[in-house]
Amino acid sequence: MTNLEFVRIDDRLIHGQVVASWLHVYPKVSHILVVDDKTSKDQFMLDMFKMLVPSGITIDIKSVDDAAGILKGGLKKPTMMIVKEPLTLKKMADQGIKFEKINIGGMGMTSGRKKLFQNVSASDPERQIFKEFMAAGTKVEVQIIPASKTVNVATLTVFDAGII
Repeated sequence: MTNLEFVRIDDRLIHGQVVASWLHVYPKVSHILVVDDKTSKDQFMLDMFKMLVPSGITIDIKSVDDAAGILKGGLKKPTMMIVKEPLTLKKMADQGIKFEKINIGGMGMTSGRKKLFQNVSASDPERQIFKEFMAAGTKVEVQIIPASKTVNVATLTVFDAGII
């Protein structure tokens, strides 16, 4: 997809690591698209996120359906897309959006989740979503921060053993 430079799952959405670190790795990015149904309706969070992005970077916070429409219409600027959970990307894929690569960042331990890799956790349904993306040819990787090594999810023992 043209101008979609980076797709990240991070349950914190916008925070210091995203703004300070990932934008340095992807210097062409001039726009951040946050996709989350709940956050897109929260004016306080909308205002907070707009204050957190550096000068020269624009930001939109959209619902899944609105974001899918934007992606189908084509991105005008090099864009980093951030979502809270894998289900958001699955909903977009179900609307015909294709992703070349997905970066898994912050997915903390919550009810129903178990350790996937180091401090990244995923529920069984989320693991199944990753499997579906990989089966469709999408590269799914864990990389918490740019300085850490990239780990291909397909190589993790939990996937090799057929455990989801």
